[in-house]
Amino acid sequence: MVAAVAAAAAFSCRPEPGLGSVALARGGKLHLVDLATCRDRVLVGRGVQGPVRFVEGGRAIEYGYKRWVVPVKGGTPRKQGAAHGLPSPDRRSVADVTVRRLGPKAAVQTIVVRSGGSTSDIYAVRESYAKIPGGVPGPVGLVGWSPDARWLFFYIDPMGSQSIAADGLMLQVVPVAGGGPKNVALGLGKKAWCGNTLVITAGGDRIATTNKRLVVARAPDWRPRLLVRAPGHAWGSLSCAPDGRSVVVQSQRASTDAYFFATHWSLWRVALDGTTQRLTWPPPHFADESPRFSRDGKTILFVRSRKGVGKLYALLGGKVVGPLLSLGYQLGYYGSQDWWQSADWSLGEPR
Repeated sequence: MVAAVAAAAAFSCRPEPGLGSVALARGGKLHLVDLATCRDRVLVGRGVQGPVRFVEGGRAIEYGYKRWVVPVKGGTPRKQGAAHGLPSPDRRSVADVTVRRLGPKAAVQTIVVRSGGSTSDIYAVRESYAKIPGGVPGPVGLVGWSPDARWLFFYIDPMGSQSIAADGLMLQVVPVAGGGPKNVALGLGKKAWCGNTLVITAGGDRIATTNKRLVVARAPDWRPRLLVRAPGHAWGSLSCAPDGRSVVVQSQRASTDAYFFATHWSLWRVALDGTTQRLTWPPPHFADESPRFSRDGKTILFVRSRKGVGKLYALLGGKVVGPLLSLGYQLGYYGSQDWWQSADWSLGEPR
């Protein structure tokens, strides 16, 4: 199963020292590409799908939904097994959703938190499909913890409908210590933490360029507040700077064009005081997407794509460098692309 082949990159690459490595799944294989030399090593030769990320301090790569792990030096992958629950940032607790069936068309779904040997019920939702419309909501999905591990974020998928969910789900939050949930913002799941401030691309509609605004929310009320006033603009994927003072986010003029590749995103830096600075000017018919900060905050990797074909670029000292590496084709969804679904960067901020 392990190939560990060293060769010139199997896809277009331009050497750029100091940018670390990129691990990516492509064609069922797990590649590790050194951006300084373009050396491409195939660590796993077949069966690679799903998310990819560096683990164990960058010494290994985890891939797939069943969480296989392989050393970056090469070797035999070991199976971690599917993750059970969502660990808190301090690793002291694990959140999960339990399901108690009430019959063939009804259930109670409960968000629970396990700490040590104890389990606490945080919030319960009754899901019923006996009468449609009528008995739902459900199912429940966990999104994440707050950095201080005091709050849990989740969504409820109304009627269990992928089509309805595609137009956005309401992000909700509930205190771990007990209490009722609060609505935060409706959106497509694009968010980033800047310290204890949650920055969200909010707005319902499956078209990524329609009705999308940038908001911030903080404990304890979690009421969304508009971060930047930009009438006629839409906002998309974002990444928070390591110092927590700003985000880099893709933006373009608002549009109702549902063609998947009609986007013309550019990258903007938005400070938490609402001031903005444009960073990139992609050529016509190209889009700059999926920004990612390095851990030291000095470099931003992003993808410049055209008709679903993406290439990796970097922002170094305000200068665009690239293309560095071809990432192949991704269909995306109504103008929404997440190029880090099946790739990770050795120098990047943890996801």
